[in-house]
Amino acid sequence: MQKETVKTVAKFVGTWLPAILLVLIFAPQGWAKFDDASGWAKAFRHWGYPDWFRMLIGVVELSGVAMLLLGRTAALGALLLICVMLGAMATHVAFDGGRHMTSEIVPLTLSTIVLIIRRGQLIGWSGAQRRPAEMP
Repeated sequence: MQKETVKTVAKFVGTWLPAILLVLIFAPQGWAKFDDASGWAKAFRHWGYPDWFRMLIGVVELSGVAMLLLGRTAALGALLLICVMLGAMATHVAFDGGRHMTSEIVPLTLSTIVLIIRRGQLIGWSGAQRRPAEMP
């Protein structure tokens, strides 16, 4: 293979792999939040959160998944998932003394990677002009 082809393939895989991994994590978890018999329903009750909040988190997670898959909105989807993971970590600290807090590290890291890779999307949405020195 030519060097440019390898570079193009590597860039494509590096851009999409963390997003696909997030989809595989959040699609089933987001969907499960709508089931009253799921472990999520029990956990949210344990933490004292109402059912509507559990379902709202499911909507936010599935919205983040959809945004990741669209590509053009991946940065915003990653930002949503980062917010959910930070809230989950805060919940574990507040209600469980920090137990199980490490389960958010992988999704938080993957979401941060997607956000960094796709940060140009946020710049474009803000209406700010990029100076020539900031262009890749």
